[in-house]
Amino acid sequence: MQQHPRISRRRLAGLFVWAGAAHALPACGQAAEKRVLVLGAGLAGLSAAWELQQLGYAVTVIEGRDRVGGRVWTLRDGFEDGQFAEIGAVRIPDVHELTLDYCDKLGLELDTYKDGSPLYYIDGQAFQHVDGEAWPLMGLTAEEEKLTLGDFWEREIAATFEEFGDPRMNGFPKPGIVEKYDGMVYADFLRMRGASDAYLKIYAADNGSEISTIGTLAWMGAEVADKAWGATYHIRGGNDQLPLRIADEVGLDNILLSRKVTKIEHDDAGVTVTFSGPDGEETLSADYLVCAIPFTTLRDVKIEPAFSADKTRAIKELFLMNAGRGYIQTRTRFWEADGIGGLKIAKTDGPAERIWNLSDVQPEGSTKGMIQSYTQNHNADAYCEIAPEDREEYCLAAVEKFFPEIRAEKVAFFQYCWADDPWAKGAWTDILPDQWWIVAASRKPEGRVTFAGEHTSVWAGWMQGAIESGQRAADEIAAMG
Repeated sequence: MQQHPRISRRRLAGLFVWAGAAHALPACGQAAEKRVLVLGAGLAGLSAAWELQQLGYAVTVIEGRDRVGGRVWTLRDGFEDGQFAEIGAVRIPDVHELTLDYCDKLGLELDTYKDGSPLYYIDGQAFQHVDGEAWPLMGLTAEEEKLTLGDFWEREIAATFEEFGDPRMNGFPKPGIVEKYDGMVYADFLRMRGASDAYLKIYAADNGSEISTIGTLAWMGAEVADKAWGATYHIRGGNDQLPLRIADEVGLDNILLSRKVTKIEHDDAGVTVTFSGPDGEETLSADYLVCAIPFTTLRDVKIEPAFSADKTRAIKELFLMNAGRGYIQTRTRFWEADGIGGLKIAKTDGPAERIWNLSDVQPEGSTKGMIQSYTQNHNADAYCEIAPEDREEYCLAAVEKFFPEIRAEKVAFFQYCWADDPWAKGAWTDILPDQWWIVAASRKPEGRVTFAGEHTSVWAGWMQGAIESGQRAADEIAAMG
């Protein structure tokens, strides 16, 4: 098990300054038997519920799914030798202090993803790259021909951190940055810094095709916040162990599953939530509400009275990036014979996009492989437009172009498209160009209603973002008295 220093919430509260505002931690014991409803039993809602209970509030969590965890979801059915696939969150960077602190508190052991050399498949060429050697691609500038991804990051990305500001230290973004960069897609920012389209193929093969859609400010905020990232962890036995353990702490009797929220009523006296479930339509009332469901789902909920104009617009316009995944369990870890390894064993510009390797975090003694085609953006949209029963063939046909052994090696296959998920309708939040205003609007409380979820955090798409937002929402309620 990896050991990490324990970090108190009071210390953590001073670490993160997002959009220039930090939240002071209230004293415990001031809840005075007040009740809170939490919408959503994903990691954000569960974190908020757990923190509120520790502050003395009575909490009930309402969840539409028949399970807890939301987009932290480990699949164990259908695979041999006790192996599993991560349908949602895959990684924990070593700089995600909040996530690691929760793992430590809950006694969860961690495994480390191994480093290794990936296979590249770009412009129809399959190759492994050695730092210092020339990239075998046309269109690179003379400077880029031997430029490593690490050197590119230092020269074109990290060199701008002082200009942008730091969410952990002095606020993000600095004055003037919104006006300068809010309208710019991140790939265009890199072009402005001098990157050629040929080198952007290499960068996107490593980081995902998302770079051609996400806004510069959203990407850079995460880059600065995680600039010291070194090792990458996984929770032993599956990342869903984290929400499952928090749910146990909250108390399963306090979590109502398979309840679809249809209406939120709120005023100066309290809140009332209407939902449908196994017993038909029901209502619950409380003093406060934490809304920890994605805005893509909240759009279908009736709000009385309507939230403020900027909140209503944010709920309508917030964008969740699509992600399509094809999971392939293999008879062997055949790629290792060619010296290929690491978490991302194939980085491509094709429809399979990146191939992630979860084999190294499978149960001890297991020798089969577990890999996934991890698509996003236009690649995910193309994958998800195909009928579910045809996605296996689509995935295998794309992968065999660079791993010709894949059909003979396949033991089991599972596919999932997050755009098809009825409770999320997407995988994670991307703040698009000209949308920086959404950051403040999505976090802002509406009377007795506070908001949590990765969409309200600098760590959009990460378990850290869910936890950070849940703690913030709990602090906001406690500050209300």
